[in-house]
Amino acid sequence: MGDVTAEAVEAPQAYTATTTTANMPISAPMVDVEYIKTIPGILKIVELFLGFIAWVCIASSGYCCGENFVMFVEVTAWLATILLLVVHLLTLHNKAPLSALPWPFIEFCYHAGVTLMYFIAACVVAATTGNRATVWAAWYNSTYSAASAFAFFTTIAYGIDAYLSFACWREEPPINRHMTPDPPAQPAAV
Repeated sequence: MGDVTAEAVEAPQAYTATTTTANMPISAPMVDVEYIKTIPGILKIVELFLGFIAWVCIASSGYCCGENFVMFVEVTAWLATILLLVVHLLTLHNKAPLSALPWPFIEFCYHAGVTLMYFIAACVVAATTGNRATVWAAWYNSTYSAASAFAFFTTIAYGIDAYLSFACWREEPPINRHMTPDPPAQPAAV
């Protein structure tokens, strides 16, 4: 009877522990603040900061024609970079539905594409600087010059991020890149 009482006392404790862990979500996102201290995290913060300044310079000076493309590129890249930063901060890229994706390759394609688009946008802003013939021409030209400079700086930041993403993608084993691994070498018959 002494053994039965000991088992009766231990059984509810084990059951309670199992119940509390069973109710907790298994794939709850965790905040990884350490990501901001890494080079890709710092680059994303720099891209957001420089892109925001370029965006504000263009938006504050009334834009038309080619500047519409510039605003589209800057705002879209800014929002997508925020989304990518949140994915990394919450470690969502390691969770079930997203973990099957080749993240280093996706990030490389994203950063390479944004680098190209930002370079074109920076060239458009640089080309339209000095084309205003109004009373506010000096103000327009100075804000467009600043926007052009910050767009080129942002292009450089995205270019560095593209290079690092490419290096990270190439360092992955082929099996993680959704490629079939080479078959193991068979010993020669003697």
